[in-house]
Amino acid sequence: QVSFFSTSPELSNKQRFEYFSRTIPSDHYQVKAMVEIVKRMSWSYVSIIYEESNYGIKAFEELEDLLAENNICIAIKEKLVKDSGVADEIAYDSIVQ
Repeated sequence: QVSFFSTSPELSNKQRFEYFSRTIPSDHYQVKAMVEIVKRMSWSYVSIIYEESNYGIKAFEELEDLLAENNICIAIKEKLVKDSGVADEIAYDSIVQ
C-alpha cells in the first residue's frame, strides 16, 4: 500500500506494516525539528498546546519523549478538545494567556 498523506510514526513499524510505503516523511521529523529549534534557542522550558486527535496526541507524546531526552521541561501542556473550533478565539486566547 502506498499512502500520500499518512504521517503517523506508527506506520514506520515494518513488522506490523510490512508492505506500507509513504510519499511524505513521518511526523517524527517534524517533532525532531521542533526540538532542534528549542535547543537552538537555548530554552529549558516550553509550553505546548495540542489538539485532542490521534495526530495531536501522538505528536505530543513523541515531542514529550524527545524533550525529556534533551533535558527540556514542559512548563504547561494544554489539550484543545477536538472540534472545539480552534478558530474560536476565546478558547485559544484563554489557553495562551
